[in-house]
Amino acid sequence: MNQRLLWWLGTALLLLAVHTDWNVPLAAWVFPIFLLHYARRAPLRRAVLMVGLSLLIGQVFWLGGTGLLFVLPALLAFTLLVLLQTTAFAADRLLAERAGPVGTLVFPVTLVAGEYLFTLITGFGDFGALGSTQSGNLPLLQVASVTGVYGLTFVLAWFASVVNSGWTEGWPQVKRSILVHVCLVVVVFAAGGARLLFDAPTTRTVRIAGISPAAEADRASSDALERIGVKYWRAQEVSAADPAAVGAAFAPVTEDLVSRTRRQASAGAKIVVWPETHARVLERDQAALLDRVGAEAKQAGIHVALAYALYTAQAPYIRNVAVLVDPSGEVRWTYDKTHPTPMEPMTPGSGVVPTADSPYGRLATVICYDADFPDLARQAADKDTALLLVPANDWAGFATLHAEKVTFRAVESGFPVFRQATHGISTAVDSQGRVLGKADYFRTDQQTLVADLPVQPRTHTVYGTIGDVFAWLCLAAAVLCPLWTYRRNR
Repeated sequence: MNQRLLWWLGTALLLLAVHTDWNVPLAAWVFPIFLLHYARRAPLRRAVLMVGLSLLIGQVFWLGGTGLLFVLPALLAFTLLVLLQTTAFAADRLLAERAGPVGTLVFPVTLVAGEYLFTLITGFGDFGALGSTQSGNLPLLQVASVTGVYGLTFVLAWFASVVNSGWTEGWPQVKRSILVHVCLVVVVFAAGGARLLFDAPTTRTVRIAGISPAAEADRASSDALERIGVKYWRAQEVSAADPAAVGAAFAPVTEDLVSRTRRQASAGAKIVVWPETHARVLERDQAALLDRVGAEAKQAGIHVALAYALYTAQAPYIRNVAVLVDPSGEVRWTYDKTHPTPMEPMTPGSGVVPTADSPYGRLATVICYDADFPDLARQAADKDTALLLVPANDWAGFATLHAEKVTFRAVESGFPVFRQATHGISTAVDSQGRVLGKADYFRTDQQTLVADLPVQPRTHTVYGTIGDVFAWLCLAAAVLCPLWTYRRNR
């Protein structure tokens, strides 16, 4: 196969492997094989440049598909990811054949190291991890309970490295590596299957309802804001406008959510979850809203997890908050989003994940993008959380991949996750990553997700205890690879 065809095949498959709404999980296993083989055969300088170009095309494709292409922080961050990923292919070209029996490990350890460095340097959560494309592969997904998402990246990358080494050097020369890899894959899938079979979640469940306002309420609120010349995303403008008029414009959405909260409680829900920032509240009206929801919660004997944009009189004039009201009508927590996105000009919260005891186990919350940061989920696990509630607000190009990421948090930390996402896909996931409920905002006039999630006792996981030790080990191995190869060849 000529070099040009190798590059085109690898690049085309890469576009199917980037984590988008049209991701093809199998492509993530296959595309590195062709790019690795191309990098081994082409002249070194051309190999590095062309593989880097392929990876850049993939990232631009991903940024375009998710609507982030013109968000400068994202563009700069993912350019760095391209450089780190290119380094993994270059390391395979330069070191693998000289590293002897462990040569096939050069690519997976350097790729994992690059992905982890990306999270450490940029603060973009676990985005860019190749393993995140495999959220639907339940046996393989269980690896995350030990290594986090980086263990899945390692398995995929090692597979590609072994296949490429056999293709390049001849299968008899790498038969030992093939045997070891096959044994590892068998163990991984067998262990994952055993965890699914023998460590199944409890049969004790709690009914949770996630609600989003109807399109009619949305239109009424938007029309009212337009009449007074206010854009809700311009927080200072909202805070400076006539508060009575702004409050009246916000009312259709909050009224609809309160009404739907009552309706879901009557239908048997014990916890009702609102989506992130779809409701909008002036600071002066916050107490009245909480009193009203508190009365509903007390009358129905339920927990209500509210989330809303809170407009304040002080810069930056807006907060992104989640509030839990318990069956006594009291507020149990008020949490500010820890990781605002680059498009959210607001002050980050303290980073302390709040918890509250309930008859269904300990409840905790993070908001939307926060769930892409495994350390926050581990913090919740350290507090013996039995159920994580995630109010969220997405957009069309981001809906699927963002919903899939919570499956990793559930498996890593051993608790179910309920994610209610306006303008996105809401999901209810058990502690082993099974999706027990899903609702697509874009396919219904009014999005409601009702699911019975298993709670108590929480499954304690290795990853919940040791965190990113596996990623750190790969980072250390990647640093030592050149030294090992140099000493061995001397």
